Amino acid sequence: MFFRELHALVQSGVLLAAACRELTRRGPGGLRGVAAEMAAAAEGGKPISSVMAAHRNLFYPWHIGIVRAAEAGGFLPEALEQIAHAYEVEWETRSALRLRLFIYVVLGLPAVLVSLPGLLMLTEPIPAQGWTPELVLQSVARYFRTVSIPIAVALVVLFLIWQALGATARFQAVQQRLVLALPVVGRLARAAALDRYLAALGLMLRGGMPLGQAAEQAALAAGSVTLTPKLLAIVPSLREGMPLARALAETDLLDREMQGLAATGEATGELPDMLVRAAGYYRAETDAKRKILLRVAQVTLGVLWLSAAGALVLWGLRVYFDFVFRVSDWMWEGM
Repeated sequence: MFFRELHALVQSGVLLAAACRELTRRGPGGLRGVAAEMAAAAEGGKPISSVMAAHRNLFYPWHIGIVRAAEAGGFLPEALEQIAHAYEVEWETRSALRLRLFIYVVLGLPAVLVSLPGLLMLTEPIPAQGWTPELVLQSVARYFRTVSIPIAVALVVLFLIWQALGATARFQAVQQRLVLALPVVGRLARAAALDRYLAALGLMLRGGMPLGQAAEQAALAAGSVTLTPKLLAIVPSLREGMPLARALAETDLLDREMQGLAATGEATGELPDMLVRAAGYYRAETDAKRKILLRVAQVTLGVLWLSAAGALVLWGLRVYFDFVFRVSDWMWEGM
């Protein structure tokens, strides 16, 4: 909401300082203070990316990179729209997955933790005097204290640790490297980073920025701990006059078709437009594959939960019938 409203205000012609000041009054509550800092920076002639860099717990590194590149190239509205679009896609994806996780974890896990002590009680040897209500309650309470509660506490602690680590730049870097190593998801993450890189580079070149400087800013806008160093490595060669298509081919990051678009753009003098078009292809690929992966993830979560629930039910039935037979044997021995 913050970036979408900021984009709409700036796109309509409102000055950046006035747009940020407007968001201090009606923007999302948690970001009104940041909006005030952005307004003060814009009024003082400072870039708002400096304010974003001071709040790295709120903004992704690529947000800061693309806004910094947009300020240098004069395409801030387009950068804000790209960030807003990425957030909307992320929100849609997380909402779909969180709904399933809420059903499986918040509703299903408590039922498992509550029924587990009763099942464990059935596995105990039958007391000589038989099971009395007092003994049953004592056994169930003991398993609840020693099994169910520790499991619940461990899961909560792991969740809090994950949330705390997720806010650190080092852990985010590790996550990005792991994601890029995955077969399909890695391709999706790489396409998203190249979309940001090519879009920023094309828009900066369209604004008249020199190729070397534009490539450096665009590499930072890619926001990938793995791809950004490779894209920064070609900047010295570009400053020395190497064609962009040849430099990108050496990185082995772009598809052959995208390299062809860059080469065609350099040959025809339409490099900025070709780069923006290539970015559009990567964005379309990202959106299409994201929808497929989201559906696969939802089905996978359902299968895993049904498998776990089925295994628990089968184990519960086995424990129950074993208990019934042991009770029957105990009664016959007592007779």
